[in-house]
Amino acid sequence: MKQAFKAHADALSRLAAVALIFAILILISPSFGTITNILNVLRISSLTLMIATGIAMCMLVGGIDLSVGATIALTSILFGRYFQIGHSALEMVMGMAGILALSAAIGASNGLCVAYLKLPPFLATYGVQQIARGLAYLLTEGLVYSNFTEEFKFIGGGYALGVPTPILFAAALLIAIGLMLNKTTLGRRIYAVGSNREAARYSGINVKGTLLTAYTLSGLTAGIAGIVYTSRLNCAEPTIGAEFAQQAIAAAAIGGISFKGGHGNVFGVIIGAVILTLITNGMTLLGIDSNWQVGVTGVIIILSVLIDRNTAKKKV
Repeated sequence: MKQAFKAHADALSRLAAVALIFAILILISPSFGTITNILNVLRISSLTLMIATGIAMCMLVGGIDLSVGATIALTSILFGRYFQIGHSALEMVMGMAGILALSAAIGASNGLCVAYLKLPPFLATYGVQQIARGLAYLLTEGLVYSNFTEEFKFIGGGYALGVPTPILFAAALLIAIGLMLNKTTLGRRIYAVGSNREAARYSGINVKGTLLTAYTLSGLTAGIAGIVYTSRLNCAEPTIGAEFAQQAIAAAAIGGISFKGGHGNVFGVIIGAVILTLITNGMTLLGIDSNWQVGVTGVIIILSVLIDRNTAKKKV
């Protein structure tokens, strides 16, 4: 019993943090505890959750992905015309397929830079981010697409059985990634490469291929999130997604995904995204300026790194 408690201590502590923050917010605003508001919190956190799940795979192999926001901006603006009123359902499907394909390709370019060119993940993904963001501006010259069809707007703004569709998309993605990490050979390889890259190589694992796959999946996940977000926003423009990476990294870090790799799971990412959303909502309820909210996110990332480092020392 004692060993089981220790094994799940991290998850239990994060659940306790969610309960504490939730209780404080209910005291501040009793209406916060309604089913409607809880669904709204989950809907807001779903975007961060989807992006954080992709970034988590990069973190699990000891990397990072700063390009997700620019990926969403570039892909949505390039294919946004296919979602406008007057275009057919087939064109809408083709546009979404284009977003997913290009997002995966951008993720793969990150993986190639990290695995084969041996560039530091931070610099590689930052460089790709700048290229993607620059192309978004250059190719569109500030053009904005809006007035999307009702079918496309349903993806990010609809309801199914009373549940907002972004929550359902996030849940489906989490289940898929969770099963992949825990039940497949690829998942075991991702953890092995993150835990000890040299040991993984001597064990016969294709380290470069695993890195490439992790970054490709991060890009693909950003594409899925981008479709949902563009639909919800009813707009595609080159400026969107500027802070998506920071928020997602914070959520993953809060959820226990180690910056050194090899440690963490999808459940932790869920908790991290919810905690981050609750904190943001709490600051909004207290009337704290949005600029301070961005600063608090930075503080949370720093604290998460310190906690991660201290936890790693205790395990040694």
